[in-house]
Amino acid sequence: MKGLAAVVVSALMLSSTTSGVVRCQEIPQWLNGTAPSPAVEESKGSSPATTKIPGWKKDRMEQAALFKETPSDVVISAVLAEPSGRQKEFIQLKNLGGQAQDLEGWRLTLKNSGETEETFEFVASDGCETTIPPLGSLLVLKKDVQNPCGFNFELGPSEELVLFEEGEDAEGVDSVTWGNVGRGIVLYRNAEDEYDRAPQNVEGNVIDTLTRLGGFKNMLTFLKHFDLDKILSGRGVRNTGTWHNKIVREMPTSIPYTLFAIKDEAWESLFKEMAGEWAPPLTASELLEIDDALVFDIISFLMLEDSWNSRTLKLKMRDKSSMAFQTAHPDRKAVLQLDESGTIRLNYDCVDSPSPDEFGCAIQRGWGKCQEDWMNDNGFFSGRPLGYCEYECDKCYCDPLEDNCAKTIIADVTASSGEKGVVHVIDRLIEAPPIMPAWVPTDANGNPLPGSTKKKSKSRRADKEKEEKKKSSSSSRSSSRRTYQYNPWWGRK
Repeated sequence: MKGLAAVVVSALMLSSTTSGVVRCQEIPQWLNGTAPSPAVEESKGSSPATTKIPGWKKDRMEQAALFKETPSDVVISAVLAEPSGRQKEFIQLKNLGGQAQDLEGWRLTLKNSGETEETFEFVASDGCETTIPPLGSLLVLKKDVQNPCGFNFELGPSEELVLFEEGEDAEGVDSVTWGNVGRGIVLYRNAEDEYDRAPQNVEGNVIDTLTRLGGFKNMLTFLKHFDLDKILSGRGVRNTGTWHNKIVREMPTSIPYTLFAIKDEAWESLFKEMAGEWAPPLTASELLEIDDALVFDIISFLMLEDSWNSRTLKLKMRDKSSMAFQTAHPDRKAVLQLDESGTIRLNYDCVDSPSPDEFGCAIQRGWGKCQEDWMNDNGFFSGRPLGYCEYECDKCYCDPLEDNCAKTIIADVTASSGEKGVVHVIDRLIEAPPIMPAWVPTDANGNPLPGSTKKKSKSRRADKEKEEKKKSSSSSRSSSRRTYQYNPWWGRK
């Protein structure tokens, strides 16, 4: 680092035409090895300093402005026709566009087995909500004492539901048809504008939940191959001597996990692509033989520690637009974002390239350095287009126009009411983000200085269990980790 500082000093001296003296203050503080100076409060008489907006933030603002120009697009996003237990019948509408839509005068028409029709009209009265914001949703429940704004008709098997705009001669803007789907099964609209079926709770662990959902044979094969199925089931892993076994054995087994599952169709597209045009598609076992590291990186990245459904994520994130969560892989975090409708989006290209000093990204953010030029170097030193400290400085953004994040198409499928985990199904096959090496001070030749490398904890699992034990001992007769019983996201005003 000192050698780099010397090069910068020499360049400045050669390029200077007015002075032959180069002061240390002209060198960025992270190059000359000094701590950033604290911010000085401006005097009342001084002119306010102008704040330079980084390029990534300008791009975000421009994209957001473009999205606001897109028209509203209301669709039927989910339906529960035959509730089970404490579930309630519901119809969920979602606005995929960039402008709000007032549904007053719109109608939902139910065709019972193609014979009779029943209609519910949206009316903005008595506190009934009819406006859906951009990327927002509106939940319509069966009418009762607690839900006076709900629909009157009875949902059931073999139905067709049509959404009409305002006006007697208006054409239907969206529709969904279903047969005998079974009790407790929710119909979810997927990326292909079709509907997937899924329960809201499965008694058992995450593996049992994935099996019950169906269509995840490849995920189950990969989880079993790396012994990650045992981690998700709360069991220990034997020493097999494989390269990935050491990482897996360090994963905590006493906590639930949230799994973002990828459907078989997405994996099969990868199998065809890797096999080439003239060869038969690969199988899951063949992919593991060719590049098991690729698969392990993806699968372990999709496993988040602790149970997170859309409701608990909203409580955790509060006013933040996105947040990083620890994955099963010790060196990776996953950045999640919630849109207005509560849809979970997974950003799979967001990492913290550590700031080039001993302070780290959290401290740099506390010092208010996220907007400075050296933190937003377009990858010149940081190696990342957004610069240093991407998720710590809240630079990561799920752009609805670019569609750069995976989104959940089936959400909040709990394993044993969330006590043993949660499963979300995403709309695509993702690639795990890179692992950025920690900053290490070096000498003039680029060699690490003695004693500068930090030793990792011998047992991450032991540290995690020790922390959980410490938390539980501090609370009397109650669990330190938030768990929740069957708590669906519908049925609440």
